[in-house]
Amino acid sequence: MIRHELVLSNGNKFYIRRYDAFLSLKILGELQKKFLAPFILIIESRSQEANGEDHFGSAVDRLSRNLGGDELVALVKQLLHPEFITVVIDDDSPEKIDEGLLNRAIGDISDLIELVKEILTYNYSDLFTKGRTLIGQAQDSMAIH
Repeated sequence: MIRHELVLSNGNKFYIRRYDAFLSLKILGELQKKFLAPFILIIESRSQEANGEDHFGSAVDRLSRNLGGDELVALVKQLLHPEFITVVIDDDSPEKIDEGLLNRAIGDISDLIELVKEILTYNYSDLFTKGRTLIGQAQDSMAIH
């Protein structure tokens, strides 16, 4: 079983396994639903702003409505799936992550953000490196010449 290790500055370790295919798709869907549409609106608002229109405020408003505290907590809980994340606190035995262990393992919110970033990178970086080529190949082969 291949797993990725993250060691926090306090010495506690997290072991991350890759999500199963369907769980990975489910989480990706939730992430894109919450982040992608509002993010695209912000990017588009920048180009509209260049044309004299100001849609940035409404784009940021939509992003903040999609990313309230409850939604962020729900997403992080999905990412911290106990079948795929284990933690070692103070050199004890690895245990499946739960909220109590998480709170004992991290020093502050920055540790949690670091863990979330590591989980996302480990599970989805190939999608963004290989995915561009795969999508590009599909588009080329589908083009009518």
